Order: sequence, then C-alpha cells, then structure tokens
Amino acid sequence: MSELATVSAEIAPYLALAANSLGTSVITAAQQRIAERTVTAGEGFFRRLLRRGDDAGELDGGAGQPLLDADRADALDALLASLTDQERQVLSAAVTSWLRAPAARRDAPHLLDQVTRLASFAGGSTVYNTPTATGQGSIAAVEIHGDIHMGGSDGRGGA
Repeated sequence: MSELATVSAEIAPYLALAANSLGTSVITAAQQRIAERTVTAGEGFFRRLLRRGDDAGELDGGAGQPLLDADRADALDALLASLTDQERQVLSAAVTSWLRAPAARRDAPHLLDQVTRLASFAGGSTVYNTPTATGQGSIAAVEIHGDIHMGGSDGRGGA
C-alpha cells in the first residue's frame, strides 16, 4: 500500500481545498467514482473539479492553499488511476470517514491520518500454515528454496 500513501499525500491538500471551498457534496460524489475506478487521467475528478472551481472562482490557491491548474489536475488524476482496486477502496472509505468529521478536522493531515489508519487494517492478510508429514523420508515444509537430497544412493553407482 505504499502507492496509496504517496497518492494520498499528493491529493489530500486538493481534496481539503475542494471540501472547504466548494462543499463536501462535491467530494462525496467523487468518493464513489474513486471506488468504482471511473476516475481516469484527463477526464477525472480533479479535471472536473478544476472546471467547477473555475466557474466558482474558488480554486486559485490563495492564502497558502495549493494551486490547481490543468497540468496539476491531470497529474493528480493519473495518480488516482494508478491505484489498485484495494487501494481505491481504502481511499474511498477514508474520504467517507473524513467527510463525516467536523469541519475543523477536514484538512489534509486528518485525511492522511484516516488513510493510514484504514490502510493498516486493510494491509496484508496473515496466512496460517500447518504442514504435516507422515512416513519415512517425508518433509513438512511451507516453502523450500534450493535442492533436497534424500538418503539412499549417493549417485556414484557403487555397491
């Protein structure tokens, strides 16, 4: 899930900017598209957000906020498109949880915290193996790297 962390760090400031300037309904609608893999480079969420922001005049990056222009929007959409289905599900769930928080907690660091927390739960699964062996010369192993030579002839053909 390292790609998810990288992508989340890049998009979080822009999601926070959009949520605070355009309203959470914009992000709520995008959350489902993120999960369903309908966000693609060029015509994705951030490109649409840019057009919506242009209409409202809200996404100009003033007062220390990140600037969202066409190149940056395309780069962010490409990052979203690079996520696996599992990473998209985690991001979608994190955005949903983040949007339910009070407005004072809807900033980039809190979104990253949500992603990190949910990614830790969705991380690799634990596989339990219980190898058993019966009979002479049997081997109980989960994974073997290398050669196994069992007793018997040493290969020299001697008697």
